[in-house]
Amino acid sequence: MFFVWGLDHIGAIELGERWKYSGPIFDAHTHIGAINEIEAMIKIEDEYGIKKQLGIVHDVEGFKEAKERYGDRFVFAKYLSLKDIAQFNVEPVLAQIETLLVEGFKVAKTWFGPRWRDWHSVAEGFRVDHPRLAPIYEALVERDIPFIIHIGDPDTYYGNQYKDSAKYGTKEAHLTELENLLKTYPGLRFQIPHFAAQPEIHRLPHLTEWMEKYPNFVMDTASSRWMARELSKDTEKSREFIIRYQNRILFGTDLFARKSDDLPYYDGRYVAQRVLFETREHGTPLPFNDADTENTGGTFINGLDLPDKVLRKLYWENAQSFYDA
Repeated sequence: MFFVWGLDHIGAIELGERWKYSGPIFDAHTHIGAINEIEAMIKIEDEYGIKKQLGIVHDVEGFKEAKERYGDRFVFAKYLSLKDIAQFNVEPVLAQIETLLVEGFKVAKTWFGPRWRDWHSVAEGFRVDHPRLAPIYEALVERDIPFIIHIGDPDTYYGNQYKDSAKYGTKEAHLTELENLLKTYPGLRFQIPHFAAQPEIHRLPHLTEWMEKYPNFVMDTASSRWMARELSKDTEKSREFIIRYQNRILFGTDLFARKSDDLPYYDGRYVAQRVLFETREHGTPLPFNDADTENTGGTFINGLDLPDKVLRKLYWENAQSFYDA
């Protein structure tokens, strides 16, 4: 089974006959802005069977309108103030957590991709597991608010974007900080994006250790490029891992509503993951550019052909359960 992509919108109706899974999909990692962008995003997503989604909010007015118009579709995530967290200024963040549920949010979100240091003034000695941040994590536990925390990025980024380890740190150090949080706050329900920052085949044994030690986290499959590139490198190991931990993986794309006028942007990222998870294809080109491999031959997808039961959990049931949606 092979697919051919062009620059035009593919359309889920045309491709739908070829997919193994035909049920509803819960996209557990999207970013939403102004209401007009959200409306355009939903129109496209509907073609791909997206019935619910986690919306990470970037626009207050857009959030208010989306809550009124599409409240049944979204689980909303609120960004906690990074500029305050970066300075160990916990009181404003605690105030955000205090009102989060009442405002209509259900999830808290933070982003510590290494390049966050390019945009924020960071206190000396900052670590995400620093004791001075403990009140934030304790407040989330007290209110049973799920917590999305992004720390690590692809291995490729550390080789080409984060060479200045004195500024950005190392991936191993970032993963150690994250593991310390999992260990210290067993009552906090974590969603760790991007396969817990460890979809690389050589990292799966370490991720397996985490899965066995820390039952308090799930992970999502954002982003399509990263997942397709890394999990395709050893389909046997990847398939075995996903089947083994089928109850703790959420489908997610990391799509941003402000690009909702870019149809190939949506097509490529949904199709890439569906080829990866549902088919037996081998050597299928990623349907959009991968800057990390463009000079080394490109990225190719090798399908994992996951069982129907696993696909149902990945695409729908796990997110429903985790968010109590």
